[in-house]
Amino acid sequence: MIEEQALVLSEAKHGYVNVKIHRQSACESCQLKSGCGQSALTKMSSNKCIELSVLNTINAKPGDLVSLSISEQGLLSASLLMFMMPLLAMLGVSVFTRSVLAWSDGAVAISGLFSLLFGFAYARYYAQKHSDDERFRPEMVRVNATTSP
Repeated sequence: MIEEQALVLSEAKHGYVNVKIHRQSACESCQLKSGCGQSALTKMSSNKCIELSVLNTINAKPGDLVSLSISEQGLLSASLLMFMMPLLAMLGVSVFTRSVLAWSDGAVAISGLFSLLFGFAYARYYAQKHSDDERFRPEMVRVNATTSP
């Protein structure tokens, strides 16, 4: 199981709470972060937090700092779906339009771009359709600290 800390923001409907997770990066502890391109990209997006609703199985209250966990298989499956699906769609359509249909380079590039966008749209649709799947749902493990009085 992979664990991450989250702050409980508010109570939601049907036993759920809204939580906020601060993005963390391995770049913070790396010695080469000053000259690395990945570190520069991470700094540009590091201000963002992830907010989501999680089933409140441990009776956490707003202001509590809780640990959320998700299975490694669920995280790996979701990552493959969100990243590999669009890339495989782009690659497959580009190869098909170039080798079978013999389209020009510009048409192949445009078809690849559209198939990439379609792959992202399909991954989003799949994620929404399978939002009830237990493999992709984080669960509360424990309350780490209470920050509210």
